[in-house]
Amino acid sequence: MATSNLTTDETAVPQTAQPPKRGMNKATLWIVFAAAVFPTHMWALIDFLREYPAWIKRMNTTELLGSFSYVMGVFSLPDAIVLFLGVVLLALILPYRFFREKFAAMGSALALITAVWFIIFHSFPKWLEMRQMVPLGLWAVSYLLVLGVAYFQILRNPKAEALVDGFMQRAVPLAGLYLFIDFLSLLNVLIRNF
Repeated sequence: MATSNLTTDETAVPQTAQPPKRGMNKATLWIVFAAAVFPTHMWALIDFLREYPAWIKRMNTTELLGSFSYVMGVFSLPDAIVLFLGVVLLALILPYRFFREKFAAMGSALALITAVWFIIFHSFPKWLEMRQMVPLGLWAVSYLLVLGVAYFQILRNPKAEALVDGFMQRAVPLAGLYLFIDFLSLLNVLIRNF
């Protein structure tokens, strides 16, 4: 006599509740926002620490804390928000299968690459001041090339998508810490100005 392998509620293996990584939802939006927060705030910290030795000679602790608050809450947070909104807007404009189907990985890669390329741009202000078209052109072409390679790798290679997802799973808690620092920084700015 043949028995069927029907699964009942009693014998079913419970599934782990993971946020869906497909499409645009709260979980993937948070991951992409974290991808925008992580590099912008990391660069803001590096930039602040680069200026710190000069500032410590002429500022007291309160003024240094105020400068740090402005760097984190007033400058890097809006940068991250603008970058995030740009990624979301692009995802809404493009057809679903081109971008939103793998929104967490594609959006994170786009945010990370864009942030890194603008950090490079920020590191060489003479390119724009002196209107140096060759470096600016190389910067733009390399940006588009890296974006294209990342797009097709994530689209066709599950390992590349898993690599981006794995990196972002590690970066999300740090982005949460940066946002908490932003909150404290904005409070400090408000208290100092009012």
